[in-house]
Amino acid sequence: MKEVKKSTKVDFTKVKPYNQQEEKTAQLARMFNTISGQYDQFNDLMSWGLARIWRKKALLTLKNYQPLQILDIAAGTADMCIKSYQYLNPKHVTGIDISDKMLEVGREKIAKENLSEKIDLQLQDCSTMTFENEIFDAATIAFGIRNFEKLNESLKQINRVLKPNGHLLILEMNEPQKGLLLKAYLLYIRLFVGMTAKYLSSDKKAYKYLTASMYAFPSGELLIQILSENGFKLNTYRKFTFGVCSMYLVEKRI
Repeated sequence: MKEVKKSTKVDFTKVKPYNQQEEKTAQLARMFNTISGQYDQFNDLMSWGLARIWRKKALLTLKNYQPLQILDIAAGTADMCIKSYQYLNPKHVTGIDISDKMLEVGREKIAKENLSEKIDLQLQDCSTMTFENEIFDAATIAFGIRNFEKLNESLKQINRVLKPNGHLLILEMNEPQKGLLLKAYLLYIRLFVGMTAKYLSSDKKAYKYLTASMYAFPSGELLIQILSENGFKLNTYRKFTFGVCSMYLVEKRI
């Protein structure tokens, strides 16, 4: 892989919801607990309503590998868990998240789909997972990796719990790189999303963080390099909707 230039973006670990003194993970757990009831609405808003399409396209890249045990990280309200089961038909899906309130919403959605025996949700931090080594065929992260406080530690943990040649699928939003689309997107984020967020929650800092973290997190070749440094090799890299969303499918390197 060619040499990657250093990013000029803000250090994403310093982008926090409330203050610089407290650990980011603790702040995020509190933040997502606060907005758990409105998060699905806001996620649709942030993605122009396209998040469902992006999830399906991304998950279908795993279909040929037929994963039987899937781990969904930053599972939140369990959308990715449910779609993983519907599109890939694994034996079991395990979802983890740091927000117990988000998981409560997720369990309700899972129960409505009659999938409680096929999907379970656990309160865990990805950087300190308690699972045994090499037990999952695939891991997924949809719109959550930019919230990792300890990115390298988390990726090493994911590598540890994946079976040899297991796959990690990452789906994440990022700003378009240039041109009129970038200007239009920034205007959309600043005006429409900002105004609408005021009606979804009293926690305005939470929604400011969600957009700021998207700008700061490494994407493209920078993220691919980080993944490579943590034991993964690139399988597929795709951009959706003019670069608003990116998908990374990587494989555990033996």
